[in-house]
Amino acid sequence: MASNHEYAVVGHSRATVGRFLGILAGLASSSLAVLVATLITYAERWGLIQERAFWSLPLTAAIFYALGHLAFDKWAWRTWLVHYALDIPDLRGKWDCVGETINPTTGHVEYQWSSEITVSQGWEKIRIYSQTKNSRSHSVAASIIVEEDLGYILMYSYRNEPRPGEPQLKAHHGYAEWHISADGSSADAIYFNGGGRHTGGRMKITRRTRGN
Repeated sequence: MASNHEYAVVGHSRATVGRFLGILAGLASSSLAVLVATLITYAERWGLIQERAFWSLPLTAAIFYALGHLAFDKWAWRTWLVHYALDIPDLRGKWDCVGETINPTTGHVEYQWSSEITVSQGWEKIRIYSQTKNSRSHSVAASIIVEEDLGYILMYSYRNEPRPGEPQLKAHHGYAEWHISADGSSADAIYFNGGGRHTGGRMKITRRTRGN
């Protein structure tokens, strides 16, 4: 199964968040150094340490930054306060999809299909994985656009591979665009395929579970 990949959120600067995490890491490291020095001073004064002690402090600012970055990527970005400040949608979870393939000449529905979509997401990386009875696909690049008071637009390209025993299908690439409701519970979407299978249509996507 493909791994998660980077994605862009239009209007959101990860560099700004990185600078903020760097400032916090420096403050945390300095505060810890002062605390340890103060404890050593009082320990000497109270006779708990007989000789002058020299201590090394392995928890540097770099370690605090790494821990802070990991915590932000895995957890903090989706808390309500950070979500309100950054406006990054939390799309993690299972989604049910009902799709229609449209004939490009007549505009009529050629056939219907359904799939289960799983979205894995962190602050920096995302993966949209879709599985039907005949094939499976995974995203290779993605972007999110915030539509104020309306919801979000998720745009991504994907790689589709047929299941074994489906000789009539060919591996191909495609593009999908979700227009997600403001409450994040559903989306109206379109898709286009190319490079092996030239089809397209629309999808109705409903959220089944949140988080993963």
